[in-house]
Amino acid sequence: MRQLIDFVCKLFIEIFGAGALSKEQCIIYNDASANCPMLVRECNHKLIHPICIRLNCSDLSYWAQFIFQFSHELTHYVIRQYKVDKSAIIKWFEETICEAMSLYIVKLAGERWTECELASVKSSFGNSLVEYYQNKYNTTAESALSNCKSLSDLKELDQCCESNRVARSIERNYLFDSFVSMPYSIQSLVYYPLFMRGDLSAGYYTVNFADWTSSSNYSPLVDCLQNIQPKFA
Repeated sequence: MRQLIDFVCKLFIEIFGAGALSKEQCIIYNDASANCPMLVRECNHKLIHPICIRLNCSDLSYWAQFIFQFSHELTHYVIRQYKVDKSAIIKWFEETICEAMSLYIVKLAGERWTECELASVKSSFGNSLVEYYQNKYNTTAESALSNCKSLSDLKELDQCCESNRVARSIERNYLFDSFVSMPYSIQSLVYYPLFMRGDLSAGYYTVNFADWTSSSNYSPLVDCLQNIQPKFA
């Protein structure tokens, strides 16, 4: 799937710059038997080098699924490049960003499908990509984030954020819409690790938006990111 990888990377480079995709070696592979796609950073509790992006596409002919999974994991990879501690993460927050980004990239890929080498094989596949992202976008449920009334609630949501993604679908769609309306601000999302609250032992659960807003890394998108964080934080 070299053509799809190159196409998605081209879109990411336009957004984040070539440097963000060249700082750390990464192997990309598909394992249809895996439980889920993942940015693999360790094995048996030991860090690995190089890191890997593992996809779990049931069939490599499912190009929309490939783009959707790859763009999600590639967003994790890009954000990782801006982390001092590579293992630090606000899981619920970063997962929501990556889910919104994967929708955005599938939409963008559909609109610009003629730029992909595989357009010579399936010239109208861009329409299928647009339909794919629209179906994902329209799959929503009540927001669990809006029901978080305390840090304890947020910690509980954080623990199950990967198994219950639809519980953040409203916020995912809100960020997706924000990406669409302000594409030149998307790059600023990579700076969120600089403003995490917490520590590695106790965990990270919220972002210090007051500091982010007053920093040189601020962009209008930061206000949208702040809107998905429960207001108690």
